[in-house]
Amino acid sequence: MRLLFALLLCGLAAPQPDAVRITVRVLGVRPAKGGVIHVGLHREPGVGFPGPAPQGNQDARAVATEATLTFDVAPGTYAVAVHHDANTNGKMDTNFFGVPKEGYGVSNDPRPRFRAPRFEEARVVVVRDTALVIRMAY
Repeated sequence: MRLLFALLLCGLAAPQPDAVRITVRVLGVRPAKGGVIHVGLHREPGVGFPGPAPQGNQDARAVATEATLTFDVAPGTYAVAVHHDANTNGKMDTNFFGVPKEGYGVSNDPRPRFRAPRFEEARVVVVRDTALVIRMAY
């Protein structure tokens, strides 16, 4: 019983990582298209990037040329993906060749020509409050 109590106290006394804030400022939104700006926060590479993220998703109405959203997270490595869902169908619309027909952007603003951006290109190490600027591509 004493051992269990001691272990419990050690677990409670262990320092917890402080939350940090990631502020994402999305520039170059085309509000005339209407719709929603989806911002996804990714913690690790894998299936889904640059799509919806299990670590956090937030939406903003596309009513201005920019949008600002914030995420409170533990320090770590993240990548942010943005999608302007102009027709609000919940997915990135593409043409026959897979080229996006709606606006998109990712952290660090990589612009590969014939493929989607990769997590490694968009990753940002966050150890304190961080502001990211993402420019939309249409």
